[in-house]
Amino acid sequence: GALEQRDSLGLHVWGPAASKVTPWEAPQEAIGTDWFGPFFDVWLAPNAAAASLSVSGGPALGLLLHSGEDKRTCHEFSAASDVPNAGSEIWLGLGDKGPTKEAPSCMDVPCGDLVSGGARAHWLAEDVIAWRAAGNAPPGSSFRLYASSSATLQDGGTGGVKNCDTDAGPHVLTLKAKELTAELAAAHPYLKGCALLEVPKEAKARDLCRGQLAVAILAPGGECLDCTGVQLGALLDVLFTYKGPLGCVPGTPASGDAEVGVLLSLWSPTAQEVSVLFFDTPRGPALETLAMECSELGAWQLRGPGTWWGRYYTYRVKAYHPQVSKVVTMEVPDPYSSACSADAGRTLARHLPTWREVAPGGDPATWWKAHPAPAFEDRGRASVYELHIRDFSASDDLVPEDIRGKYVAFETEGTHGDKHLRRLAAAGLTHVQLLPNYDFGTVPERAEDRREPAIPKGEAPDSELPQKLAAEVADVDGFNWGYDPVLFNVPEGSYATDPDGGARILEHRRMISALHAKGLRVVVDVVYNHTLGSGPEGPVSVLDKCVPGYYHRRSESGAYECSTCMNNTAAERAMMERLVVDSILIWAKEYRVDGFRYDLMGHLPLKCVTDCRSALDALTLEKDGIDGKNILMYGEGWEFGEIAGGQRGTMAVQQKLAGTGVGSFNDRVRDSTLGGTPFADPRFQGFSTGLLLRPWPVEAGVDQGDAEQQRKDVLVAADKIRIALVASLKDYRLAEDCEGKKDVLAGEAHGGGVAYTAQPEEIINYVSAHDNETLFDNTAWKMPPSLFSPLERARANWLCTAVVALSHGIPFFHAGDELLRSKSLDRDSYNSGDYFNVLDFTGRCSAFGTGLPVKVKNGEKWDLMRPLLQDAS
Repeated sequence: GALEQRDSLGLHVWGPAASKVTPWEAPQEAIGTDWFGPFFDVWLAPNAAAASLSVSGGPALGLLLHSGEDKRTCHEFSAASDVPNAGSEIWLGLGDKGPTKEAPSCMDVPCGDLVSGGARAHWLAEDVIAWRAAGNAPPGSSFRLYASSSATLQDGGTGGVKNCDTDAGPHVLTLKAKELTAELAAAHPYLKGCALLEVPKEAKARDLCRGQLAVAILAPGGECLDCTGVQLGALLDVLFTYKGPLGCVPGTPASGDAEVGVLLSLWSPTAQEVSVLFFDTPRGPALETLAMECSELGAWQLRGPGTWWGRYYTYRVKAYHPQVSKVVTMEVPDPYSSACSADAGRTLARHLPTWREVAPGGDPATWWKAHPAPAFEDRGRASVYELHIRDFSASDDLVPEDIRGKYVAFETEGTHGDKHLRRLAAAGLTHVQLLPNYDFGTVPERAEDRREPAIPKGEAPDSELPQKLAAEVADVDGFNWGYDPVLFNVPEGSYATDPDGGARILEHRRMISALHAKGLRVVVDVVYNHTLGSGPEGPVSVLDKCVPGYYHRRSESGAYECSTCMNNTAAERAMMERLVVDSILIWAKEYRVDGFRYDLMGHLPLKCVTDCRSALDALTLEKDGIDGKNILMYGEGWEFGEIAGGQRGTMAVQQKLAGTGVGSFNDRVRDSTLGGTPFADPRFQGFSTGLLLRPWPVEAGVDQGDAEQQRKDVLVAADKIRIALVASLKDYRLAEDCEGKKDVLAGEAHGGGVAYTAQPEEIINYVSAHDNETLFDNTAWKMPPSLFSPLERARANWLCTAVVALSHGIPFFHAGDELLRSKSLDRDSYNSGDYFNVLDFTGRCSAFGTGLPVKVKNGEKWDLMRPLLQDAS
């Protein structure tokens, strides 16, 4: 494997000939690395041969190089006579060779990954490239930088990289240091340990970044030892960070034109050519294609007359793309689109602040004044109700059939949903949080492209048929949660009566106004941590066609990171952060939303998130008609994947948010109240669901420990709930914890991490959300009919809700939990259709026992589900 991958491996040692054996989960760390990879000391028993002879079965000595389940090379010395002598050296992992005592040649290490699209080198500043392999290069090695504007570079093996442009190198690189500078290490922690190669001044970075690049290590004799591609994200920030206009904005009128002209601007510093294709209609042929001009900072621009307003357009970008190692020509809508055709096919040239047709009442400057947001003065006093736009009206028989599941359904008064939301507002609820309503790519926006399942009524409670029929059309029906962004600044078209043009904008604004009129402010769910698509192909890839390889976070070796489930974005990049902040301001100013819930916020840098907070705080009633300080900001502060441990810098994770005014979801109170975690056995009980007081019998096979262990667990859960009741303030002091400790700082209770806030608005207390089971389904799992009555289960639902409602901070409720809503135990209903996601505000209809949930996410637990679903109680 690549050098940086080998350097992270440890050595598992076992057998009687070893004096120091290692547990599997804690392999021996390397004492150093060189060109051949990591090296280790293996400590032998004082009399290794005698020790080996005294044990029958198993090898005398075993050595395995691994990192977790990533196993690289293994050798077992079966007999005592095979064990190497103390003081000797052996080499493992050289192709098909077994262990050898002879030092291999540096040519025996095949490392080049240029052919497979690897990119282990990182151009961090105009004069330096970081590359881990360079620091371990054999003495006397030299280094080269190659470029090809036509992307024809080839790995010629020991003969080196072929087909370099004759006027662009190869350039000789100099080993500057075997470590990053402190400044570079702080900016790129995951590259710690990389060597720095100095780039000569004659290598013109601004020009070279528009083609394919490679670096190589040459042995003293000139043979190529290693070659790889070069990542450019950090360099583009240094050279091309741009603060000018982006998207479609008013420009200088053309000569003799009475209308305000149009300025189109696309940031694409690595593009070789960019042009604009204009269209008269959403799906007709192109009218004309016009070339754009590139500015010094990589913004391609085109100015035109006012007659361009109302036209559809796309960009045609010619650029090198690292996913295919080719120069390709790609067609893409404007990433700063404010309006588009169905399915984000084309951008519509419009400017929201002056577009009269999409302003309720016809005046873009004052439409929001007709239904102003309800009065609100303290973010810490908010309460939030999470609602899916389609769920709100899809099953409401008082909503006209043609607008069920649409934005405008919120305007219809007297419906079951309307009355329910008004009751909640009267009871003190302040905000409705809407699941994604930007343009996402997992529901066909044109009705003629959709198909809904025909699921017969009266199926058995554990029937497999409903989920089978739902799954058959899951990708073409009208339902999806929508965590699949395509265009960040355009409302989703499947919720509009017409997905082409301005209807989606007008109707989204009408929905916001309607919710304000019900006494509720509106939070929108935003997903900036990933995109639905990447690469040079397909209609849902947008950012990665504009600046290939820049907007997405990549591993050290060049792969696109996917820990968030797909195509992680890199908001540590200047222009991705700008996009996030710009987008937040568009939704706040043009749609008058009152808050933002950030999906997987922990994958965004803390700087990006606090910059959003600062940008909102700067909005004023006098200047913008908005008091930005009253706009909520909160999100999922989970820490996992490539960002864990600060490897990508300081991120917006739970433990880093104190004092920012940004909230995060409190999984501590969720798990303590319900029991278990979303990833554990769903039958595990908690404070409110029977742990210790009415536990599962031993024969049920639910291992929660003995009575003493359960007593400890339920008392710790009670402490965590007590901390939630005081907003998880890290500086709060518990008079006494469950272990009898006095005056305990909440931030240090039970090992730390339970309390991490500085003010109440920074904690979102909840027990259920769209993710995982509903509250009722959770209690159905944990409180079976053999142990609990239906009334007791209902009371447990109320107790869980009371913990959330009465805790200081921001309480968060999933729509329908107050009605004992069920999804028939579906743990991930994102694509399960209307059938399993039904929300009946009358309380007459429940999805519980309407069939087994969709197999792809739930099949492994079907056998446990069947008896629960069959029991009507």
